[in-house]
Amino acid sequence: MSNIAILPDFLINKIAAGEVIERPASVVRELLDNAIDAAATRIEVDVLHGGKKLVRVADNGTGMSRDDALLCLERHATSKIRSEDDLFDIATLGFRGEALPAIASVSKVTLATFDGKTDAGVHIEVGVNQNKLVTDAPPSRGTVIEVRDIFYNTPARRKFLKTNPTELSHIIETVMHKAFAYPHIMFILTHNRSELLNAPAARDIKERFVQLYGDEMAAEFLSIHKESKAIHVRGFISSLDYTRASRSHQIMFVNKRPVKNATVNHAVYDVYRDEIARGRHPAYFLFIEIDPQIVDVNVHPAKREVKFEKPDEVHRIVRAAVYEALNPGHEIDLSMPLASRPFSYSTSSGGEARPQDNPFVSDQLSNIFSGASQTEIFSPGMSREISPFFHIGESFVANVSADGLVIIDQHAAHERILYEKFLKESSIKSEPLVLPLRIELPVREYNLIIAKKDFLAKLGLDIEDFGSKNIIVRGMPKELGRADMKGLLIDIAAGILEEETSGISGEVTSETLSKNIAARLACHTSVRGREHLNNQELSQMMTDLENADEPDKCPHGRPTRITLSLDELSRMFKRK
Repeated sequence: MSNIAILPDFLINKIAAGEVIERPASVVRELLDNAIDAAATRIEVDVLHGGKKLVRVADNGTGMSRDDALLCLERHATSKIRSEDDLFDIATLGFRGEALPAIASVSKVTLATFDGKTDAGVHIEVGVNQNKLVTDAPPSRGTVIEVRDIFYNTPARRKFLKTNPTELSHIIETVMHKAFAYPHIMFILTHNRSELLNAPAARDIKERFVQLYGDEMAAEFLSIHKESKAIHVRGFISSLDYTRASRSHQIMFVNKRPVKNATVNHAVYDVYRDEIARGRHPAYFLFIEIDPQIVDVNVHPAKREVKFEKPDEVHRIVRAAVYEALNPGHEIDLSMPLASRPFSYSTSSGGEARPQDNPFVSDQLSNIFSGASQTEIFSPGMSREISPFFHIGESFVANVSADGLVIIDQHAAHERILYEKFLKESSIKSEPLVLPLRIELPVREYNLIIAKKDFLAKLGLDIEDFGSKNIIVRGMPKELGRADMKGLLIDIAAGILEEETSGISGEVTSETLSKNIAARLACHTSVRGREHLNNQELSQMMTDLENADEPDKCPHGRPTRITLSLDELSRMFKRK
């Protein structure tokens, strides 16, 4: 008897579902792709309980005939591909023919559609074992698909779904990505009968940016545009003053498909890395139009990644576009040899570019002191009437102790102090604001913050829902007085999503979430490298650091201070 057997169709579909359908947002993505490919100009998305109970997508597109409606529920049935050559010239979003049968294998699906060519539409209800009940439907142009009880028949998959707010945040992100890429289409999103997003058709991506993220956030971004014969890059990048503590709002579209790509990401960071502080990240919305024949969109089952035939060319033009936006008046001639351009070029890391670590070793000691012309070097027994501190560059402060030389990263040190303070609820008190702050947030961040407002109150943030993506901040700890509250709330939302997405069961412990948010509060509130503290402030910082539970590292794991003992200094200068 053979050990090898052909799998039955229902099991094949469930395996495909495991590759294509990860969560309710995956269902939304696939149904939106189909609606857009059907030339819809209005798409409505309705979800219940984070999409776990219901995902309903209705469009006014071309619709389908009865025969096509039945075929679209069969595996590998598609109108997008006819030959092998078509695989290398894909200009549509949905093309695999796996989505609908995969969805139907792990949920309860109904489909109603009408193409305007007959007297009535068709209504199909997919039952157990993929049995189909087919009836007539009203002659309403377009398609409506309802997906209920996702993973109802695969409980092992269902238990890995996260909380309703987390699953909803992924759906919001999916809809916003599609709305951004297709500004001419109207998108409406409702959750539990409450409208979250209403984006009418816009003239262009700039108008859509304002619709989705608001005037204030749009004002922090620079427009970019660069093109060659085969590649067209446009979009928005954050100004040098608008950076994030996380990688939120880093979105790229390749031929209007939201994807991730290390080459593009590296090109962006390669320009920013010498311009922004370490630990900060740029935000960007990039739209790359490229000949479909030189990009492979078939490298990931969920179509989240693409592969370029000429990654160097893509890197070059993206990097030039970002450079020109950050340096107005400096245009990069793409025909010039690489060596003659005003920046180095390398994609050897294959991923995000970061400033290189510079360990403090003997052959770099002289660099530390170079340019600190007013520095006073102290011996352990020297009088302290002169300042015991001196600044090294913009970020570091040095202090002579009885044990040797201590070099402090003042931002990291202050982060550690504030982080521990924020974690101790007894030491954090909310102070009412004389003038409450009204802050408009992107819809995803707004929902995450409102869902956790009681939790945030424990950290001293008194937040009230003002509706229509707006919140009112009525009180906050005095330590947050220097913080950019909008940027802080966006980063807090990213932290909430990060923790709840990484949790195994979707539930995150209060302690874990507190640590994540406290680290973000501390980062936004702590002194920056360019701020020079006076002797009294530095002395207090050193005292507070000594009293911290873990004084030698910041919440992100970077060192707050490095001590060079007298013995080490003697060895460095070859006295031992």
